[in-house]
Amino acid sequence: MENIIVISQRTISRMKNMSVEERKIILDTLFCDEILGVERTTLLTPLQELVYCMFRNNVINETRHYKSIPSQAIS
Repeated sequence: MENIIVISQRTISRMKNMSVEERKIILDTLFCDEILGVERTTLLTPLQELVYCMFRNNVINETRHYKSIPSQAIS
């Protein structure tokens, strides 16, 4: 991903069912993987990795959708 990362309200709502600690782990992993491009600071359990993959997929799809909208429509 470049420049823009979109996390929709729908994705945020799904995360509300997670504990605060789980949300921190997922967001920290996304931050390391997609924004900083550095090695993750937290080792995920297999279940956390699955949840992270689904979350990341949603973010990537939402970002692609946002980028496909003409800039005049966003303003």
